[in-house]
Amino acid sequence: MTEHSSEQDVVRPRRTGLWVAIALVVVVIAGLIIAAVSGAFGGGSGASSSPSASASASPSATASESPSATPEPSASAPVPAALPADCTAVYSPGFLAEYAERNPLNDPTNQLDGSSDDKTIALIKAVSDKQLRCTLGGAGESGASTFVSQVTPEQQAAVLALLAERGATCDAELDGTLCQVLTLHYEGIDRAWETSYFRDGLWIQAEQVQFLDKRDFITDIVHTVFGS
Repeated sequence: MTEHSSEQDVVRPRRTGLWVAIALVVVVIAGLIIAAVSGAFGGGSGASSSPSASASASPSATASESPSATPEPSASAPVPAALPADCTAVYSPGFLAEYAERNPLNDPTNQLDGSSDDKTIALIKAVSDKQLRCTLGGAGESGASTFVSQVTPEQQAAVLALLAERGATCDAELDGTLCQVLTLHYEGIDRAWETSYFRDGLWIQAEQVQFLDKRDFITDIVHTVFGS
């Protein structure tokens, strides 16, 4: 009995050491696994904690955008010159002093329409809301009428196109555009004619029937209306 017990006592320490060694190995392996897992998750959490470059750049990019350029306003049509206050501002004082006694100003019997052409008369009437009509002389074989009208560039172009159809002679004169049409030539004499003058948005239409020289009449009107 005594010998068998002593043998068991010798074996027990050996088995105990084996279990201790196994336990140490398990602890070491577990420690390595825990460290590896901790390192992996630690790296992932570090990457997610820092904001992305694109997210931080977006607000600054939006703020730096410049507003779109404001379009330039379109050019407006030129303002026409003012109409004369009345007919004494259409003909010069010297002209009226010389001719108005024999050819009264604005005699109601003067029925001249500014033209003998129906289409031209229609264009004159189309701008009657911005127009001044003046006449010299009454009913009879001589007299004159003058229409001063404000016109747009389109209206002026329409008148010039019609004058071209009628065979008018147009030239740059008196600081504007001057057109003339002979409407009656009898016995070797120019007896009736029309003058159209354009400048600064005004259209001056003058009709003369055996009344003065066609050049002198329009020259006096232009100098009086425009001051030059």
